[in-house]
Amino acid sequence: MSEIERGTNKNLYLHGHKRTSFEQKNNLSSLKNTINLKRSFTFSNGRKVDAKHVIIPGNKVASDTVVHMINPRNQTALDYQAVRDIIEQIRERGVDKEGIAIQQQDKYYLIEGSRRRYCCIETKQDLPLWVITDELSSKEIYEIINASQSSKKFSYREVGQQYLKQMQELNFATNEELAAYLNTSTETIRKRIQAAKINEQLIRIFPDAEGIPNSYYSKLAKIEKEAEKNELDLQKICQDAQSKIDVETIKAVEEQQHYLIHHLMMNIKNILNDQKEALWETKELVSFENKDQYARISRNLNGRKVKFEFNRIHINTIKEIEQMIINHLNTKGANR
Repeated sequence: MSEIERGTNKNLYLHGHKRTSFEQKNNLSSLKNTINLKRSFTFSNGRKVDAKHVIIPGNKVASDTVVHMINPRNQTALDYQAVRDIIEQIRERGVDKEGIAIQQQDKYYLIEGSRRRYCCIETKQDLPLWVITDELSSKEIYEIINASQSSKKFSYREVGQQYLKQMQELNFATNEELAAYLNTSTETIRKRIQAAKINEQLIRIFPDAEGIPNSYYSKLAKIEKEAEKNELDLQKICQDAQSKIDVETIKAVEEQQHYLIHHLMMNIKNILNDQKEALWETKELVSFENKDQYARISRNLNGRKVKFEFNRIHINTIKEIEQMIINHLNTKGANR
C-alpha cells in the first residue's frame, strides 16, 4: 500500500518499491526568499532534473495552471468540505508548501498540489510551485506523486481508478498481474479497484466524497450489488438517505458521512424486508373481538410454503393444534 493513500505506505503506489529522492540545493525554508531557488529530483533510474521556483499570482492561478491528467486527485470532488483542513489557513496566511508542476508552453500542469490550487483560486492567494521544464515520462511523474504526497492521502477510489488505467495501459487482465507488477498484494489491488467501480451516485451523496473512511467502500459495494440484484431504484435510495440528514443539526462532515452510510444500509434492508413480506399472502382464520388476538395463515406465491401464526391464544389450544398436526402428518406418512 502507499502513503499517498490515507494511512498507508507511499512506496508502492504505482511503480512498486522504487522511490524518487529529492535534493534541495539550498536550505531556505521561507517562501519569502525565492530568487534563484532550485530543487533537484532524482528518479529511480538515476536520472536527475532541476526545478525552478515560481509563484503564480492569485488572480492568475485559474488561468495559468492546469491539473495534470496523471494527478490522481478527483477534481470533481473538490469543494469547501474536501479542503476544509487547509483552506482557512491558506486564506489567512497563504500557501506555505509548494506544489510541483511541469511547464508546457505558457501553462503549468500540476503533478502535486491540486488542493492548494483550488484553495488559491477560492481565496485569491498566490500559488508557489516547483516547476520542471524537462520532459518527464509517465513513470517519472508517478514517482514524484509517490514521494510528494501532501497531508490528505488519496482515497481507495482515486488510487483504484489509477490502477484501472494502469491495467489498460499494460494490457493486464487480472488483479494478480498488476499486484506482481507493483510488488504489492492482490488484496490491496482488489479493495481499491472495488472502490473505483462503485456507482457514482453512491459516492457523490457524501460530503467530502473522496474523504470517506476506506471501510465504507465494501459496504457501498454490497449496497450496489443488492440494488442491482433486486432491481431497486438506486437514485431513490440515495435521495431517501440524504433526506434524513439534518445538516443544520449535524454539522461535522465525519458525522454526516457516518449517518449517510447508516441510512443507506437501513434503506436497503427495509426495502428487501418489505419485498419479502410482499411475497406472502396472509389471511385471518378466525375473527376475534380482541384486536391483539389472531390466528392467521400465510402462503408464499407458489403455495409451497405455509405459515400459521397465533397470538394471545390459550396455551392449551396451541398444544391441541400442535398435536393434531403431528398426529395428522404421522397418519399420512404411515399411509403413503
